[in-house]
Amino acid sequence: MTSIQPFRPTPEPLAFVAFDFDGTLTDFVQADLRALDTLRRHACPQIEAQAFVDRAVDEIMAFHERVEAGTSDPLRMHAERLGRTLSAYDVICTPGHLGLYVAALIRETRPLSGAAELLTALRQRGLRLALLSNAYDGPEQRARIDACFPERPFEVVVIAGEGEALKPDPRPFAAMLTQLGLSANRGVYVGDSPRHDVVGARASGLRAVLVHPHPSVQEQGKRLGAVHAVSRLGELLPLLAR
Repeated sequence: MTSIQPFRPTPEPLAFVAFDFDGTLTDFVQADLRALDTLRRHACPQIEAQAFVDRAVDEIMAFHERVEAGTSDPLRMHAERLGRTLSAYDVICTPGHLGLYVAALIRETRPLSGAAELLTALRQRGLRLALLSNAYDGPEQRARIDACFPERPFEVVVIAGEGEALKPDPRPFAAMLTQLGLSANRGVYVGDSPRHDVVGARASGLRAVLVHPHPSVQEQGKRLGAVHAVSRLGELLPLLAR
């Protein structure tokens, strides 16, 4: 007797690739460090560079903790973080200081190695591109994205801070899918955070790919449901082609 095989639907062909921004397509840490040094040299050049950076890093981490606790306004990140950092060196943070830092941050935002080439190759294969960033400040983040990719390769750009929720909440992913006009099973989301990118993408029905240089983080991404975990962007194209 011939056994009846279970029906297995053919996977939908890949129609789009969506990306996280900071940590995935650009290195926020390096841009931030260069912008901080621009501010230090202007506001308090007598302060040792590493001491200034260490203080600023402590302040941004503390700010994110306050945001998660609901005690700080996300849109006041620069004012609170830089205000507290400069105050430690008896300098009052002015709008001029904030503008100097933001201008330097935008200027120093650059594509990671292989990012521009990957986006070009995906578009040449007929894939639509989208970007979903977890940033708080929409206009500033859009300026950074445009500075990084002036050719504007993304058909859809969603800044989670402009909506009701941040990743890993599925709502920013749903907003991106709505703007694309495509279902989740037609695409893949690429990011560097197991917690925010992999979990959020999977909760939205998207396939998730993690890009991170550390094997332990790659393993965490796989445990949380990433279909692939790679160390650099250059490894993505053959995987997505399959």
